[in-house]
Amino acid sequence: MKKKAIAILPYIVIIVLGVVLTVSEYNYLARVEEQNLFLHTPYFFKQCMVVSGGMLSWAGAFLTQLLHYPALGVTVLCGMWAILVALLRTTFHIPRRWMVVALIPVAMLLLADVDLGYWIYYLKLRGHFFVGTLGIIIAVAVVWAYRVLPKYLRTVFLVLSVVCGYPLFGTYALLAAMLMAVMAWRIDGYPKWLAAADTLLAVLASWFVPLFCYRHVFHQTNIEYVYTTALPLFSMRQESYPAYYIPYAVVALTLLCLAATYKSVRKNAEGNGLKMQCSILLVLAVALATFWYKDANFHHEIAMRKCVDNQDWEGVLKVAREADEPTRDMWMMKNLALARLGRLGDEMYDYPNGAKAANCPFPTRMVQWDGKMLYLQYGLPNYCYRWCMEDGVEYGWRVDELKLMVKCSIANAEWDAAQKYISMLKNTLFHKKWAKRYEQYVHNPRTMAQNAEMMGIISMMTSDNYLSGDNAAVERFLIEHFASSESKNPYVQEQALVASMMTRNPDIFWLRFFHYTELHKTEHVPTLYQQAACLFGGMDDKVDASKMPFDRQVTDDCRSFMDALKQYREQGMDMERIKPLMEERFGSTYFFDYFFNRYQEEVY
Repeated sequence: MKKKAIAILPYIVIIVLGVVLTVSEYNYLARVEEQNLFLHTPYFFKQCMVVSGGMLSWAGAFLTQLLHYPALGVTVLCGMWAILVALLRTTFHIPRRWMVVALIPVAMLLLADVDLGYWIYYLKLRGHFFVGTLGIIIAVAVVWAYRVLPKYLRTVFLVLSVVCGYPLFGTYALLAAMLMAVMAWRIDGYPKWLAAADTLLAVLASWFVPLFCYRHVFHQTNIEYVYTTALPLFSMRQESYPAYYIPYAVVALTLLCLAATYKSVRKNAEGNGLKMQCSILLVLAVALATFWYKDANFHHEIAMRKCVDNQDWEGVLKVAREADEPTRDMWMMKNLALARLGRLGDEMYDYPNGAKAANCPFPTRMVQWDGKMLYLQYGLPNYCYRWCMEDGVEYGWRVDELKLMVKCSIANAEWDAAQKYISMLKNTLFHKKWAKRYEQYVHNPRTMAQNAEMMGIISMMTSDNYLSGDNAAVERFLIEHFASSESKNPYVQEQALVASMMTRNPDIFWLRFFHYTELHKTEHVPTLYQQAACLFGGMDDKVDASKMPFDRQVTDDCRSFMDALKQYREQGMDMERIKPLMEERFGSTYFFDYFFNRYQEEVY
């Protein structure tokens, strides 16, 4: 009974890992799927096959789309890990008391997927979430076939596996060749001269075949990467980040050790080795817990973006409340939600404010993940479309970008362009329904009145729908855009007023404030807008704000804030020391934001 328990222990661990992955990374897995694209067309297959390892990439993209339902995708992934464990045991004759060793590749493949963070927006390898697992399964299966073949066929098989395997599986075919070269010396009864021949041929084939394919078959591969095709490329602006390859290196070393210690028959190998197995499991658990990407803001951003896509504005605000120090992306999505709910002028500062940088080792820009969506939601479809096009060319087309381009084209009444992207999405497995829903707006634009999101976008669009440079600075550009906007549209004018508050320029503010009040003559002016007017009125001699109908609480708070600030400054305290003393009482006011926050000027 104990022996059976030891034998199935790896499979139990895989089930546990699958449950943990699904529960803890549900939104992340769905986001990975949105950054993927698989089209059920011959052209897509041909496009994948223009580089070595294209078959793996094609299959990986197919499987990644299953993460549209995270539980389904993880179930398939765990099934593949179970197959890998069984293959490892069969191929390398791993004894029962060493079975947990087969979990090392599984743990590293999992870590390679969950330690990506912001890389999911930049990796160019299609289907990277499944490619590693598929590649290792194929490499081990090739080694198994080599071992069971008659000895005089092994040499031919080794060479053919590289010649035929490299174009399809890239570097994993080269890994299989190295494993076969090592195992040749461990197979009982295999002549040493044949083992030496196999080793020499494995090295020569692994060196020559990639170069031959580079020069005569695949012309879109950089020679620098001919030996690492089908691996993710972790580089940004000529800077490489090799630490992300450590899980792949550990997998390769583990397989090489298994090949080097292979024995046809193992004596005295059936003990349970419980202590040793528990020790290995503990080390793997610590490694996963340590290197599993756990940045709260990254996950908050993904959750908020999902709510925006679902028009769940209260959900956006719920996530925003959970942050200790948000990123500017989170701050802007929160403001978008409040604007759609009509509560921006009263609640903008009721949520944590901050400018926490993205937790990644490489330079990154918000425009390359949620910035495109923000441009669209704020009525600037051309800027969204431009960045979707640029990133699609640079990093490959993705479901998320195609959906945004559909919405941009519809907002601009560019029906042919919208139909083009809709037709692409209709060739996906899980986005056909979405594509057909938006296709009806192309054929009958009047039905778009039923789509609250599109109507919200169109309501924010202005007549000056041109394209200029934004320097990839989404927040700063939107502030400058709206601060210079003069519109009779009350939605646009409110954003213009908020942007003028962010500029801290009294002249711009008064222009936008008076225009705002003209458009809302019968409405109560929101508290934060009153606070800005009260503050600027006390600082600007050009405008007499003493007779403006401010709420009593607004004038009292303004006076109290200025008195407290003056008192602290007279004590010789600088603004950094004063900020925490004022935050508890005035942190949700415009007064506090004006004097102590410069976030949009410091980031991007």
